[in-house]
Amino acid sequence: MGWDVTQVGPNFTTYAFINYYIRRTYDGIYESVKIFEGKNENGQKPFYVALKKLEDNSVFACVILTRRKNGQVFTKVIGESAGPCYYEAPASFIGLLSPTDNEIATQWRADVLATETLKTLNTANKVLVGMFGEENN
Repeated sequence: MGWDVTQVGPNFTTYAFINYYIRRTYDGIYESVKIFEGKNENGQKPFYVALKKLEDNSVFACVILTRRKNGQVFTKVIGESAGPCYYEAPASFIGLLSPTDNEIATQWRADVLATETLKTLNTANKVLVGMFGEENN
């Protein structure tokens, strides 16, 4: 599970490269349904990709980690059944996926949904604190 490296031009965005990478790598087998760009952390940016298997129209997820350096894009693909440790895809992304019996993929999807719920609750809490101030004991 290493990294692939591709030389790209300076005007080629990482998002555009991911589209190209998916077409080049999976052409005729899978097609991209949706790509969600994550946040850049520690020099890596995850892209959450919903891929449709053309043979049976089932849709599954993968996380494509990216790094850019010296005109190169480094990519690492992690399928949902490998349990990627990246959880910032929105609930609408999970809604695109076909049902699965894979326990690891099911857990990853649940973790993504839990992460979004937690972010929503944190945002709501900040709004309430901003409106009413912190409670004094």
